[in-house]
Amino acid sequence: MKRFMLRSLACVLAVVLTVSRLWSCPFCLAPPQTFSEQFVLSDFVVVAALLRVDGVGGGQPARSVLRVRAVLAGKAEDLAACGLKPGVQIVYPGEAVGRSGDLFLLYGDRGLPSEPPLLQTFSGVPVDTGGVSGSGSGAATVKATASQSVNSPEPVDWTENLAISAECFEYLRGLPDRSRPAALRLSYYAGHLESADAEVAGDAWAEFAGAAYADVKANRGLYQPARLREWIADPLMSPERLGLYGLLLGLSGDAGDAEFLRERFLDAETGEFRFGAEGLLGGYLLLTGESGLAEVERQFLGAGGRDTMRLALAQSLDFFRTYEPGVIGHGASSRCMRRLAAGSVLRFTAVTSLARWGDWEAFPELQRLAESELGPIRAVSAGSAEGVRGREQRLSGVRPILEFAEQCVRAGGSVEQVERAEQFLRRVRADYPELQKVAEPEFQAPQ
Repeated sequence: MKRFMLRSLACVLAVVLTVSRLWSCPFCLAPPQTFSEQFVLSDFVVVAALLRVDGVGGGQPARSVLRVRAVLAGKAEDLAACGLKPGVQIVYPGEAVGRSGDLFLLYGDRGLPSEPPLLQTFSGVPVDTGGVSGSGSGAATVKATASQSVNSPEPVDWTENLAISAECFEYLRGLPDRSRPAALRLSYYAGHLESADAEVAGDAWAEFAGAAYADVKANRGLYQPARLREWIADPLMSPERLGLYGLLLGLSGDAGDAEFLRERFLDAETGEFRFGAEGLLGGYLLLTGESGLAEVERQFLGAGGRDTMRLALAQSLDFFRTYEPGVIGHGASSRCMRRLAAGSVLRFTAVTSLARWGDWEAFPELQRLAESELGPIRAVSAGSAEGVRGREQRLSGVRPILEFAEQCVRAGGSVEQVERAEQFLRRVRADYPELQKVAEPEFQAPQ
């Protein structure tokens, strides 16, 4: 039961943490829970080999008998109290789908749940079960009751099972202890990123995707550019891995790798920016710095640029501003982000970043953008449907700039900047009542 409660809390926290991704790989999608993270949510984690399944198809509740091969997690006193150790037989009240000898990863908790008992059994002790509901390859939900003799081991509430391969078993046995520094643990996962076993490869990727950038960077000597190029060139490579591998190549490659990455920004057939190629762009800029940024601006901000390209560029600028200001300086990142703010599609994203950076010197440019939106409104008939739509579209382009001005005043820029922002706010909101200050700003600048 503890596992279920903690996993629910973990889901809530995951939603909150995705708002600010400073702690994790900046070009990776949000990773699932890793094995090592799941292990701490249960009292016990064991790998057991299936011996037999009883009661299948005979009108009796199915139950699986397994022999413990290894204990992967659990306090010594809990293991002793429940009689869990390698070699003992355990009963899983449900069908573990497989053949005799197949391996299963089992999660369990000590003690009787309040209600209703789930997957309750005793290690090494026969148990009477009833009311089985469902069976299959995943975790079965089973209502079970058991009577415990005075000297028998305490019950274990088995909550989940997962069929695993021998390769996955060896991988799990070798997982580094979470008490070790993350930078040291990543060296283990680096060797399993493209494992033939999908569970292993997925877990290794998730460890990198959830790692701090500083820890990923600290292991740059482990990454093999030749292998990374091979993986990136694979047309079937998944987008989430593409982003990570592009970043790793940027950390470990050379000028030749920069050109390799640049050539793979776009889909060869459609010409669209590839899904997951944000990491390729980030890796390219790591290798080329501000000269590479100038080339990207020509390609992405020109007539042939797509909004997907520009969004990826905005994300990259945020990354370099936070993590690698020595590669692309504040002046270059601000100049490029201001250019992105000129477009209507990315204006909110770009202006939000400028406010978060505290780039109050951008306000004169943003004010000119606002004036370019407000000017035509006066010449459009507000009574026509087209006039109403055009007015609202232009006002939507002004709103993030008003928020920027509010944050400039609140954060306390220079006297000149604050006075200019205050004058702008008073005038625009007097002329356009629908732009009155909202109760809560849409973004917050540093205080």
